[in-house]
Amino acid sequence: MFRLFGEKKEEPQIKVLARENTRYNDIYVIQNGVNRELWFKGDGEYYLQSRMDTLGQNPLALVYSRMIMASLLFCPKPQRMLMVGLGGGAVTNCLGEWFPKLKIDIVEVDGKVIEVSKKYFSLRESSNCRVFEEDGRVFIQNRKEQEPYDWIILDAFKSGSIPYHLKTQEFYQEIRAVLAPGGVVGSNLYGKGNTLKPRDTKTFLSVFPHIYCFEDDEKVATVAIATDGERWSEEKICDKALTFQKLPEPFSMEEVAKTYRPGKFREDSSAIFKDHPSGNGFLHDVERENLQSSKDRRYPITNVH
Repeated sequence: MFRLFGEKKEEPQIKVLARENTRYNDIYVIQNGVNRELWFKGDGEYYLQSRMDTLGQNPLALVYSRMIMASLLFCPKPQRMLMVGLGGGAVTNCLGEWFPKLKIDIVEVDGKVIEVSKKYFSLRESSNCRVFEEDGRVFIQNRKEQEPYDWIILDAFKSGSIPYHLKTQEFYQEIRAVLAPGGVVGSNLYGKGNTLKPRDTKTFLSVFPHIYCFEDDEKVATVAIATDGERWSEEKICDKALTFQKLPEPFSMEEVAKTYRPGKFREDSSAIFKDHPSGNGFLHDVERENLQSSKDRRYPITNVH
């Protein structure tokens, strides 16, 4: 049985198109009506990673995928972007259509996720869209001397957790080192099953001067936008949304702007996330965090039934 934030999806109503069990993920591709979905399974639970409307009427079918577009308010004409964590590629597929000249790099640690995204979710590599099979943090460390990005999206998940090494102050410092001046970072903080958002916020603010949180009324999804520019007021965010370039319906930047939650998840008592080296070497620690079988989940998330 697949569940998404309290909504039960009985197995007879869906069709499993593919299953791949890797060292990193237990992957399911399912057809659920007109929707094609990517799920990761862990500890008996299923976690939705991506959804594609196979009729093409709604390219951003998940709440998160629409909300992360709030980044465009702060970076309306992106030239180079990096996506850490592929999912099914819905966000990058959409951006490639909206911004044909946008250079997109995608980094995904699990090669089977890349394979199923190409086979079932219309992911296409091109001169403007490159996919790298590598850990996101290792990739970023190797990009410091190359052309910077003006937009970075953080969307790496396992079943039941987010790899801890992709949530720390040291990682955000490495991100800032490959970000162009005035660049923007958008981070998927999951929904109400994530209780660590105050620590996320404080960790971001230890590296970036400003952070903006967006969350829908049902708390299905939360997105944090980090910038190093001037601080924007709520009024300015709404004004920018009103004058933002028209994008294909049903997407609405005005609706996205309405989910801005000023001051949300700011708790002074929260501790920031820091690296905790094991003494066995950085790459050993990275692999430990990425492995599906890892029981030491320092950034757990839960499904809400």
